[in-house]
Amino acid sequence: MNLAEVEHELLERAIQAFHTETGLLLDIIQEQVVFDRYQVDAIIKIPKYGIELGVEVKRWAQQANLGALADQIKRMPIEGILVADYINPNMARRLKTMDVQFIDAAGNAYLNQPPVYVHVTGNKKPDTKAAFKEGVNRAFDATGLKVVYGFLCNPELVDATYREIAERTGVALGTIGRVLNGLTEAGFIVDRGKGKGRRLVKKRRLLDRWVEAYPEKLKPKQRVGEFTADDPYWWEEVHAEKYGAYWGGEIAAAKYTNYLKPETVTLYLPEYTGKKLLARARLRKLREGEAGGQGTVRIYRPFWPVEDEEQHYNNNMAEVPGVVNPILAYADLIATGDSRNLETARMIYEQYIAKHIGED
Repeated sequence: MNLAEVEHELLERAIQAFHTETGLLLDIIQEQVVFDRYQVDAIIKIPKYGIELGVEVKRWAQQANLGALADQIKRMPIEGILVADYINPNMARRLKTMDVQFIDAAGNAYLNQPPVYVHVTGNKKPDTKAAFKEGVNRAFDATGLKVVYGFLCNPELVDATYREIAERTGVALGTIGRVLNGLTEAGFIVDRGKGKGRRLVKKRRLLDRWVEAYPEKLKPKQRVGEFTADDPYWWEEVHAEKYGAYWGGEIAAAKYTNYLKPETVTLYLPEYTGKKLLARARLRKLREGEAGGQGTVRIYRPFWPVEDEEQHYNNNMAEVPGVVNPILAYADLIATGDSRNLETARMIYEQYIAKHIGED
């Protein structure tokens, strides 16, 4: 069963469950629809009221990044709805708070389209393992995400030799073939044949997949810990680039947009300079369960080759020293699910990323 077939079956199951739970009919008007280069999985309609909604189908939604899902739904060119295998009560509460509409294969739903209002939660997860079983795409595991990040930052890299791709992304040479195959199978790489090389396509869609997967599969592996400082504004006096480090998250956003006032510090800090910066900033690691309060500092190891500094700055679309690439800053913000961060993430996308990704 291919990707489109699996998503279609999930959509059909969710629509049937919604009808069983509410008595309301939903019709599938069209699938795989493109609006001004933005692809939605389907358009559904409530025929009784003439209401049409754009659909984002998401399998294994419980493992997804809700901030990324909310951003994808709200960015649709028409009113959007999430269709998932299962939305547990905690997810349902968070999605409703973010005003993200949803239906799932268990009959759980949140729909706010006056005069239609539906809110159903607490239905148990259906047994759909057989229906939605699929192989693992190596492009979206922890190692594959490093390669995909390299391609998003530098789309021309996709046509380089396997060895160069491995060196520029910091992964083992044997990984590259599996990642390229995974991206090709998912429709993100077109091989134009002998002498013409490979080309990255559907870059906006690929960015969404990367932003969704990064906080779940790669970022936790880079985590050093949470720290605190006596002075919550210590970062204003520290030049991260002097330590080979990079500001991420809200600090990066503030430097890119001059709009966001940071509340949490995210720092990508190499191990070889870590102690120097920790001493300079007088940072203390929080104990397990200890609250950091204002100015919590979250430190991660960079997942790209930090010794290739020239490559990083060439890929840094805004050329701001000591700050992560806008793509990574965007992902850090989206992962929080915070409304002010989502707004700032969209600003970063519009100002820096959109022109870089370009048209397919």
